[in-house]
Order: sequence, then structure tokens, then C-alpha cells
Amino acid sequence: MTVGILSTEFYLIDNWPGEVTNGPNPSDWTTPSATEDFDLGTKRMIYDATNNGWATLMYLKFVDGAVPEATIRDTCGMHTAAAASGDYFCVNDDGSEVGLTGPIAIALASVTTALPYAWFWVGGVCPQDTIATLDDAAYVTDGGVSAQSYMVLAASSSYAVFHLATNTDCAVFSAFSLVTDTTS
Repeated sequence: MTVGILSTEFYLIDNWPGEVTNGPNPSDWTTPSATEDFDLGTKRMIYDATNNGWATLMYLKFVDGAVPEATIRDTCGMHTAAAASGDYFCVNDDGSEVGLTGPIAIALASVTTALPYAWFWVGGVCPQDTIATLDDAAYVTDGGVSAQSYMVLAASSSYAVFHLATNTDCAVFSAFSLVTDTTS
């Protein structure tokens, strides 16, 4: 059994650097690439009628850590080693490789070190109208998320998962839960 929350039960708070810009969108938001097809950090917004709100999508690079790939819906964070060297647009889904109280990105594609460039959901409501694979999926939590609470990332069996933020978390919260997590 997985403890988690559904895509309609939370929204992300965009804490990534940069502003949303106008420009061409990809023909498919879910196709990873071996090459940098957009500038890293490019942000676009799309409207989701099912969730009645806007979603912010961002072009990022998956960096190998202990976990060699991320699949669609995986919760990722800013890769701490890459960020320390000035590469702020690199992510990973390994809880020991990311800033647990930093920004959150959810993979829209299955990415690997061979296909590391892809779009990620980083803010707003779940874009499930545009990215059908995000519809009604359970996003893993650590079992301690309560209704009407802010969330950050936590490490759980190596992977990053949603965690209830507390006043000891010296960070800007990166997500907001509308419900208490449940077993699905």
C-alpha cells in the first residue's frame, strides 16, 4: 500500500528562480531529450480546467545520483551538488541528493542520464488535462501530511517524498496539501 495524496489534493508553490516567459511550447510535454532543446530554467504556464487553475511547467535537467532515472510523476528536488556549483536547474529524485526544504519539481517524462532534459511541473495545480498520466495518481508522502498544511520533501527509502513542513524547517514551503494523506 502507498501512503499519498491525489493530484487534485495539493498544489505546488513555485520556488524556482526565474519568471514565466512567452515563447514556443513543445509539441509533447512528456518527451525527454538527450539535448537541451530549450534553455534550462524556461518556464511556461498552462491552464487546467479540471483543477480550475494555472500550472507552471519548467525545463530542467535530471542529474544522476544514487537513483539512475525518474519516471513520470516522480517527485524531484534541486540537486544540491549541482546547485553548489551554480547549476540551479538540475534535479534528482533521490532524497539524499536533493535539498529537502527546497523547490519541488514533478517529472512529466521518464528521464535518465541518457535522456536528462525534460519538462517538470513546478507550480500551481496539477496539469492533468494536458498531461494525462498525472490524472488521479497517488503522490507518495511519508504518512504524516495533514489537511490544510504546507509540505516540503523528505527522504524515504532513498526517494524524495512529500512531508509535513514544521516551524523547524527554515525554508520557503514548496507545496500545500488540501487533505490528510491516506493509504491507497
